[in-house]
Amino acid sequence: MGFVPLSKGGKKMLFSEHLKEEAQPILAAIHDHPFVVGIGEGKLPREALQFYIEQDTNYLKAFAKIYAAAIMKCDNKADMAFFSEQIDLTLHSEVTPHQLFSEVAAIDYEAHTHADLAPTAYLYNEHMYNAAREGSLLDIVASLAPCPWTYEEIAVAHTVSGKNEATNPFAKWIDFYHPNVGEESATAKLFYLLDREAAQSNEAAREKAKQRFLRSCELEWHFWEMAYHQIDWRFSAKQAIK
Repeated sequence: MGFVPLSKGGKKMLFSEHLKEEAQPILAAIHDHPFVVGIGEGKLPREALQFYIEQDTNYLKAFAKIYAAAIMKCDNKADMAFFSEQIDLTLHSEVTPHQLFSEVAAIDYEAHTHADLAPTAYLYNEHMYNAAREGSLLDIVASLAPCPWTYEEIAVAHTVSGKNEATNPFAKWIDFYHPNVGEESATAKLFYLLDREAAQSNEAAREKAKQRFLRSCELEWHFWEMAYHQIDWRFSAKQAIK
């Protein structure tokens, strides 16, 4: 399809491969984060699970809206259908891992789905909204892709390490985010779109998209950090910013 190859250290790579290579230090930090490690070990503080559920519920609402914004930038029905499917998945299927966390934490799931946005979730949402308001389809996909990509990487790493055994209370969470063998994952489709759109963009646009991608990757790390330590508003708490 004539994607733009990038050369780094004498190696040619697709735009998506370049992004993933640039993000490796952040991905390594995510794998080492105590929340992510705790998922593999089957042990996490109840408060961390609760805060995660509250904030991820807010985040996923924004995520679905960004998928809708992506449809507005599409020129063909196949792309529109893909983003429409992702909206449905985000609004309905993503409830499953949240319910699992609530069961492990022994809390009422529904009671923790209406919390106010904490600072990190607010920043992450605004980062994606900015891509939707000011950017192209390339920008939007670049801001979206790190979420499913890093979760998929977490699930694959835990599976390879045998952390998804039945004795782990988070085994079903790991299985949920692990890509199905023989099927194209949403992550693979998003990276395909990144490569396609990058091939039609200039260097400045690709560089801007790369920065959006890397910022989303870092915000993924900050999201785990926020949940693990329950980082909320310090002074102007509970402003009902949604």
